[in-house]
Amino acid sequence: MVSEFDLLYKFLLIAMAIPITDMGIKLTKGRVKLATSKLGSKRSIESILGNDGLIISKQCQLSFKKTLEGVVVIGPTGEHKSTSILLPNLLSNSLPLSSIIVADPKGELWNLTHKYQESIGRKTILFEPLGDHSHYNPIEHCESFTESRALATNLLQFGELAIQLASGKAGGSSEWTNMSVPLWTSVLLNSKTISQGIKFLINSTPNQITETLGNSNNEDVKEQFRIFMSAAGSPKTLSSILSTLLTSLQLFTDHKLINSTSKSDFAPIDFRKEPTILYIKYDEAKSNYLSPFLSIFYSQLIEKIMYAEGLPVLFLLDEFQNAGKVANFEQIVAVSRSKNIGFLICLQNLVKLHDIYGKNNTTTILNNLKTKAILPSLSDYDALSYISNLCGDKEVLTETHNKDNTSTSKTVKKVFTPDEVRRIPDYKTLIIMHNKLPFLDNQNIYYTQEKYTRNVLK
Repeated sequence: MVSEFDLLYKFLLIAMAIPITDMGIKLTKGRVKLATSKLGSKRSIESILGNDGLIISKQCQLSFKKTLEGVVVIGPTGEHKSTSILLPNLLSNSLPLSSIIVADPKGELWNLTHKYQESIGRKTILFEPLGDHSHYNPIEHCESFTESRALATNLLQFGELAIQLASGKAGGSSEWTNMSVPLWTSVLLNSKTISQGIKFLINSTPNQITETLGNSNNEDVKEQFRIFMSAAGSPKTLSSILSTLLTSLQLFTDHKLINSTSKSDFAPIDFRKEPTILYIKYDEAKSNYLSPFLSIFYSQLIEKIMYAEGLPVLFLLDEFQNAGKVANFEQIVAVSRSKNIGFLICLQNLVKLHDIYGKNNTTTILNNLKTKAILPSLSDYDALSYISNLCGDKEVLTETHNKDNTSTSKTVKKVFTPDEVRRIPDYKTLIIMHNKLPFLDNQNIYYTQEKYTRNVLK
C-alpha cells in the first residue's frame, strides 16, 4: 500500500518537472534558424521532374505539366543557351504530341534539327520575314472588326516603340498615334495586305482618300473614317497624323517584307490541328529593324492559338528581348497553362525587357514563368540582384576571437550573392523552380552526347 509520504513525494517531483519541461520547450523554440535556404540537390526538385517535358540541364527534365507553367533562361550570348537547352530539346523525342514555334535568329536550329523533326512526325516550316521560304499575311487572319482594329493599333504602337528604342527618343506624339488608329483601321479593312494599305495612303490625295474610304460599301470602313475625320479637324492636323502614321509603318515598305507578307502559307490554327514546327529565322543584326513586324506576328499567332482547341503548343523564343513587344504578354503567361500553351523565353538581360514592358509587367512575366535557368557570366545588375534574392538567405555562424575568448554568433547571408551569381562556373546552370531550393547542375551540351548528335540528320 502506498503511503501518504510516497504520494506527496511523487507529486512534488511532477510539480518540479513542469517548469523544467516548460523551459525545455522554450529553449527548443529559441533555436529557430535565422534563415533556412540552401543549395539543393536533384532530390529536392524530384517532385516536379518528369520524362515528357523540356530538358533544362543534365539532371533536370520537367514534366510536361510543369513545362506548360513556363521557363525563362537568362544568360549572355556565348553561354550555351542553344547548345545546352534548345538543341537538346529539338534533337530528342521526349515531348508528347504537340506543335512547336521556334525563334531561330541564327538559322542554326533549322539547319541542325528540321530533318530530325520531320523524321519524328512534325511538319516543318521555315519562315524568314526577309526571305522567300514561306509567307504570312496578318490581314488574312483577321476574322472580325475587333481583330482588324487590334492589328491596326498594334502596328502603330509597335512601330512607334521601335523608333523610341532605336533612337532613345519619343517616336512622335502618342496623341497623333491614337488619332491615326481609326484611319489606319479603315485602310486595313479596305486592303488585302499591309503594304497595299500603305501605298494607298502614300499615292492618294486627301480627296481621293475621302472618296474611297468615305463612300465604301463596308460600313466599318466608313464608320472608322468618319471617326478619324471628326478628330482630324484641320488639314494641318490631318497632315501631322498621316506623317506619324507613315513613320511608324516605314518597315512595311521594305520589298522583301512586302513579298513575305503578300499571302499566307500557314495559319495559326494549323498548329492545333497537326504536329508542326515553325522556325522563324532572321539576321540577328536586323532584329531591331524587324521588331515592329515580329511584334504583330507573335501577338497575332499567340492570340489566335490561345482561343483554338487541339494539340498543345510550345513557344521556344530565343533572343526574346529583341523581338519587340508581344501584346498583353504579361497576361498571356498567367493563363497560358490552362490554354495548353507553354513558353520558354531566352533573355540576355532584364534591362531591355524593362524598356519594352515596364518594370512592373516584367516582374509579372518573370513571376509567371515558374522555372528559371541562369547561365554564367551575367552582368546585368538588376538580373543579378533579382536572382540572388530568389535564391534566398542562409544562416551562417561567425566566430570572434578576442585574446583567450572565442564567441560565436549567427548571421544571415545570401545563398548566392549577386557577385556569386555572376561567377556561376563555366558549363553550369543555376535552376530556380517553383517553391524548391536552388539547384546547380551541369549544362546538357548536345555535341558531347551521342544520343543527340546521332539525330543531326544530313
